[in-house]
Amino acid sequence: MTSDQTGAPDFRSPNHSGEHFEEGEEAAPPGVRTMAIVRWALIALMALAAVASVVHYLGGFRPSAAQSGTQYYCPMHPSIVQDHPGECPICSMTLVPRDQGKTPTKAHDELPAAAGASAHEGTIPVGLGPVDLTPERIQLLGMRTARAKRERLDQELRTVGYVAANEKGLAQIHPRFAGFIEQLNVNQTGERVQRGQVLASIYSPELLNAQQEFINATRWSSETKDPKSVSQMTISGLAVDARRRLELLGISKTEIDRLAKTGQPMRALPVRSTVSGYVTAKNVQQGQYVDPAAVMFEVADLSTVWVLADVYEYQVERVQLGQRGSLELVGVPGRSFVGQVQFIYPSIDPTSRTLKVRMEFPNPDLKLRPGMYGNVRLQLDNRVGLTVPSEAIVDTGEEQYVFVALGGGHFEPRKVRLGERSGDMTQVLEGIGEGDTVVTSANFLLDSESRLRATIEGSATAATPSDADQPIDKEKYPDKYQQFRACEVQHRGMGTMEDDCKNAIPKPWK
Repeated sequence: MTSDQTGAPDFRSPNHSGEHFEEGEEAAPPGVRTMAIVRWALIALMALAAVASVVHYLGGFRPSAAQSGTQYYCPMHPSIVQDHPGECPICSMTLVPRDQGKTPTKAHDELPAAAGASAHEGTIPVGLGPVDLTPERIQLLGMRTARAKRERLDQELRTVGYVAANEKGLAQIHPRFAGFIEQLNVNQTGERVQRGQVLASIYSPELLNAQQEFINATRWSSETKDPKSVSQMTISGLAVDARRRLELLGISKTEIDRLAKTGQPMRALPVRSTVSGYVTAKNVQQGQYVDPAAVMFEVADLSTVWVLADVYEYQVERVQLGQRGSLELVGVPGRSFVGQVQFIYPSIDPTSRTLKVRMEFPNPDLKLRPGMYGNVRLQLDNRVGLTVPSEAIVDTGEEQYVFVALGGGHFEPRKVRLGERSGDMTQVLEGIGEGDTVVTSANFLLDSESRLRATIEGSATAATPSDADQPIDKEKYPDKYQQFRACEVQHRGMGTMEDDCKNAIPKPWK
């Protein structure tokens, strides 16, 4: 660098001699203009976003219910209603749209409207109310439905039963005189005996005296010459009376005739079986003293047996005398026994709420033994009825009802009167019509929602303070007023919880 005569520095370099520089503004670097446009565009977008946030907070561009015709409500708290989208102040659930005074307009394909809903109206149970759900919530619950339809009820009743001895073939063997068991011919339970077979022999002094009296009367009657004399008539009467006494003591006619022929009394008299069958009880031992009150043996005739089956009271109407039934036993696989209904007991077991039905089965080969359990099938008459899946019924013990899907996410509880059960289906006598769509799963969740909604709506219809007493101006801030009223309904009587909910509602106040 050099200086001229005035002392000012000279920036010209001797190396630049001969170069030419034009005077004026220099050209901008490439890309500067594009970046400037982008910068101003970003500033404009930020300004618009700021203005939109302020407007949204102040509610300046919020359409009124009269202009938009759409209201938004909380599915969990139906009393929360406002004219713009948002969240429920109670449960923070996203509000769903609804036309004024109508159910949600957004229909879904999963739950079509019931064909007979308009023609058949049922009774809504007390304490329940209709429920509105969005398609998203329905899908989240995994809800399934089915149509009520008429179909043939079961033609076969299936139950369980057990084999019992036929009471008509039971017999108890008693001695008709007192004495000592001198010989026991049947000494084990379960032994098969025939009618007239000697079970035991009893020595009885009383019976020995009765035999001696009969022998003497018979001998005196044969020794008298004149049959028309008074003494002969008296002796003959004594013989007849002595014979009758032996008969009443259980002595057979054959033994009495042998006694009259031989004239020798028997030391021990035999006790015979009155029926053919099996000894089910033996209550005596060798040498035991017995009297007429003692039950020596119990014999059961098992040529025919009974099968006692339990039938629920709603099935009793279709069971009749003479119906054919089959029995399948675990102990006799591959074989089915056929019998008939012989008797229907008059009373119901209060514990199991079942009625016993008695069937009679032939048992020639003793395959059916008392105490066996098996599956019983009864052939029923043909009958057609309106049925729904049994899982669709909500039974509180006092009443039964189903939830009918009316379409558009709207569900209505219907009180029903039930009939018979047919497999997985249940007959419905009253409450719904053919073609109605009922909910078969998640109905208990619907029940909770229905009860909650009925409670809220019942509370909302109660007397409320005048608008002058409300802390929020209803006309100026309708959305805040709705939040305040919903909080008051939901938490009425909960003390600080009610106050905390009201304080959580954004200002402004009145």
